[in-house]
Amino acid sequence: MGLTIHYKLALTRPVSSTRVNFIMQRVYRQMEQFVSRSGLVGISPIVPAIKHPFAALCRKAGPRFPDRWVEVKPRAGWCFTVDIGEGCEPALFGLCHYPKQMQLGETVLPTRCGHGWRLESFSKTQYASLHGEAHFLKCHRAVIDLLLIWERLGVKVTITDEGNYWPGRNEKKLLAEVGQMNRLVAAFGGALKDAADEGGPKVESPIFQHKRFEVLEAEGLSNHAAKIQQAVTVIRDLKAPR
Repeated sequence: MGLTIHYKLALTRPVSSTRVNFIMQRVYRQMEQFVSRSGLVGISPIVPAIKHPFAALCRKAGPRFPDRWVEVKPRAGWCFTVDIGEGCEPALFGLCHYPKQMQLGETVLPTRCGHGWRLESFSKTQYASLHGEAHFLKCHRAVIDLLLIWERLGVKVTITDEGNYWPGRNEKKLLAEVGQMNRLVAAFGGALKDAADEGGPKVESPIFQHKRFEVLEAEGLSNHAAKIQQAVTVIRDLKAPR
């Protein structure tokens, strides 16, 4: 739970693995320069996608297994991560080739991963705000700017920004969204922590480290008290012995 940038990278035309490798190298060089110029934490080496633990895609197993999700691992491709900044999740980048079908027990399922080379991932930027507005804005902007490098080099980029910063680069909206989300998470986390103190499971969250946690919690409760209490009641019922 937290304000996140979701994104997809895709090559919309058929290309060879050699060409994909060439594109990856060009993107990587530009992203290395951006990381250095922008003062980000660092960039990892490029690795084969089959060796990367986060390159797999999650898909619903289909109508025969309505409540089951499956992990679709890439067959080929390359990826790497950029460590954006403190409190911000590292961002995964790359281009991978996924199988059209996979085996689930004795059943063959379509993976619905599309055709060609692609990658789907996300970066949660919310908790960069624990280190100040300027740091949060830097991290959130950096994820978007890194994605735009791919676009400039011919890769289709689809961005879903929960902070409403992109498109339009509206920093005012972004700060309003992260403030609202911090208040909601603080109130919900505080309520769960209180329930844990009464015998429930231990609750941990980065939001507890926010220097204004108590204020955020109070503001969140004033706006969402009924919904938060309802959610806590549901969780208590799930944890109750049967």
